[in-house]
Amino acid sequence: MNVRTFAVIAVVGLLICAVGLWFDAGLMAHAWLAAALTWGLLPLGALAALLTWGLTGGGWGELGAPTWRALTACLPLFALALLPLLLFARSALFPWTQPLETLPEVVRHKHLYLNTPFFVIRTLVYFLIWCLFAALVGVWRPRVPGAAVCAGGLVALLYTLAFFGFDWMLSLEPKFYTDVFGLWLAVTLPAGATALVLLRPPVTRGGVDIGRRADLANLWFALLLGWAFIAFAQYIIIWSGNIPDEIEWYLARGHGVWRGMAWLVCLLFFVVPTLALLFGGFKRNGRWLQRLAGVVLLGYVLQMQWWILPAADAPQWPLLWMAPLCLITLGAAMLALWSYHFERAQVRHER
Repeated sequence: MNVRTFAVIAVVGLLICAVGLWFDAGLMAHAWLAAALTWGLLPLGALAALLTWGLTGGGWGELGAPTWRALTACLPLFALALLPLLLFARSALFPWTQPLETLPEVVRHKHLYLNTPFFVIRTLVYFLIWCLFAALVGVWRPRVPGAAVCAGGLVALLYTLAFFGFDWMLSLEPKFYTDVFGLWLAVTLPAGATALVLLRPPVTRGGVDIGRRADLANLWFALLLGWAFIAFAQYIIIWSGNIPDEIEWYLARGHGVWRGMAWLVCLLFFVVPTLALLFGGFKRNGRWLQRLAGVVLLGYVLQMQWWILPAADAPQWPLLWMAPLCLITLGAAMLALWSYHFERAQVRHER
């Protein structure tokens, strides 16, 4: 499908989303947020890959650079997708926006940080920093970043991503808190962005690109292992601590459809690709890597829904059509913009 087709799908999806607002504005806001974070955070994974490549070099970066640059260029669309939520849906999404005297004591203690003006300022600062480093790595104009820029960018990205996760994801249930969540995001997003690179048709002539794919697959494998380690570590720490304000986050995601989704995420995002990537033949086989990348991307999408949607604390069945609708709508918009930037990045990369 071309850019125009994706744009038409996005427009039609927006019109149907308007019907969802009439049906239940609060649930639609949660579904829209989950979709916006699902597709909008991928550019940050791509930015992390570009910064790492700029710092270390290597043929694996040559293979992924056009895809990652085009994906990072979609950051303004991410900001645009969050804007209506920031302006009109704060009270529907974030319990801490309610009057202070109605909040639990543990949330009232966080009021100095969780308040609307500071929240809005932090969000603007995050996007300014991300767009700055996107420009410095040559996303919109050709540019070769220095090692100092890339090292500083990785540090800044890690910290801003952690605080963004606290603000837009964990504060949906403000009684919950974990120090590990930022690292969890930091390995999840590059793994998803790398899967997009591996979805490209394999190149077999000359063997050069096969070797680069194998190198990229090894790095991808490390990210998936890191994801499993951090996810398991957080679960063990919180579950063994058994603190009511924290354990509720897992309890909300441990029953009904969310429990099945958690097992499916583990299967798609870790078990299947890990078992395959243990064998060197899979890392050098472009067709198999494509299939594995598709599996991991599906696991990534489900992971994001599992993080966000249980916070709605509402009947699950309306989300069964609202969440896919928002995913298709914003996914089509992202694909349209990504396709446009990819063509430009690929031409520029080949010069």
